[in-house]
Amino acid sequence: MKNRNYKALVLDDEYYLGEVLTRALEDDGIDATAVSDVDSAIDALNKQSFDVVISDIYLPQKTGEDFFEYALKHHPDLPFIFITGNPNLETAVNFLKKGAYDYLAKPFRIPQFLEKVHTVLKESQRRRKEKHMVEDLRNILNHRLEELQIYRDIFESEKQGLLILDSEGTIVRVSPGVEKFIGVAEENLRNQPLSVLNDYLEPKLDFEAIRRTVQNSGQWKKEWRTLSSQNSTKPKILKASIIGVQNEGGATFAYSVMMDDVTAFREVETALIDSLKRSNLAQEAIIFGLARLAEYRDQETGYHLERIRSYCKVFATALLKHPKFCQQVNEQFIDTIYRTAPLHDIGKVGIPDYILLKPDKLSAAEYEIMKTHTIIGYQTLNSIREQYGEMDFLNMGIDITYCHHEKYDGTGYPQGLQGNDIPLSAKIVAIADVYDALTSQRTYKKAFPHHISLNTMRLERGKHFDPELFDVFLTVADQFDTIRKEFKAREKQPAPDQQLKFNDSPWDWLA
Repeated sequence: MKNRNYKALVLDDEYYLGEVLTRALEDDGIDATAVSDVDSAIDALNKQSFDVVISDIYLPQKTGEDFFEYALKHHPDLPFIFITGNPNLETAVNFLKKGAYDYLAKPFRIPQFLEKVHTVLKESQRRRKEKHMVEDLRNILNHRLEELQIYRDIFESEKQGLLILDSEGTIVRVSPGVEKFIGVAEENLRNQPLSVLNDYLEPKLDFEAIRRTVQNSGQWKKEWRTLSSQNSTKPKILKASIIGVQNEGGATFAYSVMMDDVTAFREVETALIDSLKRSNLAQEAIIFGLARLAEYRDQETGYHLERIRSYCKVFATALLKHPKFCQQVNEQFIDTIYRTAPLHDIGKVGIPDYILLKPDKLSAAEYEIMKTHTIIGYQTLNSIREQYGEMDFLNMGIDITYCHHEKYDGTGYPQGLQGNDIPLSAKIVAIADVYDALTSQRTYKKAFPHHISLNTMRLERGKHFDPELFDVFLTVADQFDTIRKEFKAREKQPAPDQQLKFNDSPWDWLA
């Protein structure tokens, strides 16, 4: 049985003839549907698609011509073959002029009919291909015209620059915008290699490198600066992109170089960056000033805040490569902890002098009051956050101020947090603060040597300190010692008659 690739609609009011033609088409491999009036034929067209229509002309009520007019409006590519028992040359010519494919007079033989149908189907396919080809060509032409219009607009504009290079990198067209940007006339650039721009722009251009980049990634981008010596005004910043121009076969036969003057944009961008830097410096000065409020009441702390921030920066930088902590630590984290670590004891502004400046060990009741400096610090910074909104430095400052006396085993204060519930920034500051307290001299204690301080802190690994974090600290402990010595050299030495009042264990004096 033949493959049924085509569908035919047969319209004839003679039922017997319709059935004969339908069966003949079916036997020849063409699916066929027979109807006997125009309304049924229209309904069939609206329900499925057909490749050919065989229609009688003279029908009761609506004629084959009425059906043809409907099909021309709604299915203009559908081929028609007309059949009639009253052949009329004028009628046939009229239908053919309107778009009918062929005309068949009754009586006719079935082989003749089938041959006519196959001929019309082939002709219909050919016409459709030609129509699609014409449409494709029209689309291509319209696209090219649009491209030409775009290039013409660019060439006429002085707001953008355009160079056209041939496949070897020779400049063949120069727009007025290019002349304006780099201050060189077209005749001095045309027919020159792209490298001629090296006399007017930096960085230098290498066409072969550019061609490889375009070939591999589709586009080359860079920013150029005009050389001061070539420009009567200040140098310009040009944003450039180079792409390949391809023919219909996909071969690159030219390159277009687009330029935009982004000087004003970069100037605004630079001004904003400078303003942000000044704002950050002012912000840092305010933070440090707040932290100094507590420290100024105890003149013997020396460079405590400067040491703490330096320790934290070294410590956090070491965490960048640690598999556990590298997900939390980045350059912004390091910068923020450096700026906010000095806030850790800001809450001591609320501690009475008789406790804060007491020259000997605190009583249990006094120690409980001293512990509230974490809560006071939290409330102070949180009130700022509630008024001005979320900010990275405030969020970290609050974590540090509130939690730097928490301990890994949960025995710290004020919340008794444990393990990973303690913010990383607070755990870093806790280690730095303990190290500084042990290695610093006070009126009530001596400064313990670096190695004794480390041995003392080792006893608290997994208790006071996060064990993995403490191990990282040990890898940079020598840097802590170097920082400590550098700041010690700046400090005012104690008077010769000043006596240390106590000589207790290091842990007795860590508030």
